Amino acid sequence: MIKDWTDINLREKSKKDLEYKLGELDKVSWVDLDDEEKVLYTQIKHALDDDPNKSSSVEDTLNNLGNIVIVLGIISGLILTSYGVIENDLFIAIWGLAGILSALISGYVLKGLSRIISLLSSLQNTNSKEQ
Repeated sequence: MIKDWTDINLREKSKKDLEYKLGELDKVSWVDLDDEEKVLYTQIKHALDDDPNKSSSVEDTLNNLGNIVIVLGIISGLILTSYGVIENDLFIAIWGLAGILSALISGYVLKGLSRIISLLSSLQNTNSKEQ
């Protein structure tokens, strides 16, 4: 049973197969596993932790930052616009609208950069697998 798994590259196995095999190994107590099974267990855990479908921290950070800029810009822009309308101050109302638009543009630029980085890294992963 374990011989099928010792001479292969675990990254070539599907995530479902790895999780199934890990579940089989989890059914047995750690002390009852032989040395090869312990090594296989740790290799499978490592292969599952290095999932290439996980996004990198830079992509997540840019995406989250884009969301934060959009939300904060809209909230502060609406507050400024409301205040300008209440106080009959046209300059502050227009300033609030400009703030909303600039926050939307900046936020979506950051989210776009996140997507570009994600696409480039997936392209790099595809090219490295072909070689």
